[in-house]
Amino acid sequence: MPNNHKLCPKCNGIMHRQSKQCRKCYIEEKLKPENYINKKCPVCGKEFSVHISHIKRGQGKYCSISCARRGSPTKKRTKVEVVCYSCGKSFTKHKSEIRKNVSGKHFCSSQCWYSYNQLENHYGWSGGQHERMNPEYRVWRKAVIERDKGVCRRCHATSNLHVHHIYRFNDKPHLRWDVGNGITLCKDCHKMVTGNELYWEDNFFDMISLCL
Repeated sequence: MPNNHKLCPKCNGIMHRQSKQCRKCYIEEKLKPENYINKKCPVCGKEFSVHISHIKRGQGKYCSISCARRGSPTKKRTKVEVVCYSCGKSFTKHKSEIRKNVSGKHFCSSQCWYSYNQLENHYGWSGGQHERMNPEYRVWRKAVIERDKGVCRRCHATSNLHVHHIYRFNDKPHLRWDVGNGITLCKDCHKMVTGNELYWEDNFFDMISLCL
């Protein structure tokens, strides 16, 4: 791989091969002290020099980028004290975080958030899906498959059978274990109708009436 650098003829430092001297020597040679003004950084108090052209452009207020970020008024974010909804501990949050909080509840840690967001407090809670695992579900499922003679009522497959609620599980709780509210579907058909239950309701009741 070719070397793109050569040594400065003045200080013997590394410079670009197309330059006549290194940048340090160039600045020392061309430097005009009258064009620089000494200032004191308002953040850290360090003294530094700034070219007058930078001052004319409104620059050169801080000695470094980090001080400029800390001293810029646009970077200042006010914190407000809030109380954790779970454990009651007081802590501070930025106003921007509070504005984005839709629920109005604040949590001091991920553990507090997780301990609160369980069961009915979770945004995805749908009213008790764990009820599918009770003994009534197994009896209901067996009765629906027996009524449909062990075949998918849509494609007549006999393997990978599921039992689907025609009226969705949470829409009509009093019909959850009603055999007339169930239909046997294979895995692929069940996947296809999930999310489109309202569209398939009448069709499923017609399919059931044919097998009675």
